[in-house]
Amino acid sequence: MRLLEVDNRVILPELTHIRILVTSGDVIHSFAVPSLGIKVDAYPGRLNEISLFINREGVYYGQCSEICGLLHSSMPIAIEAISPSKFIN
Repeated sequence: MRLLEVDNRVILPELTHIRILVTSGDVIHSFAVPSLGIKVDAYPGRLNEISLFINREGVYYGQCSEICGLLHSSMPIAIEAISPSKFIN
């Protein structure tokens, strides 16, 4: 899908509690995946944490929701949820 697909997806297992730590190296970013109900800000020099539990397999799309620099409004995020057995393999 144009402006949503990425070269390398984040692969996560479904039906597992996941803790995500977010930080930034340059400017403020906002990691948002509305279909998973998450939005977390990344600040330089700070560590932010969010907890996640994905109920079913699929691909979930999001994007950076802050205008934090050139072309950041079109910075896509794609999370692919797969079964725990596939994730381990």
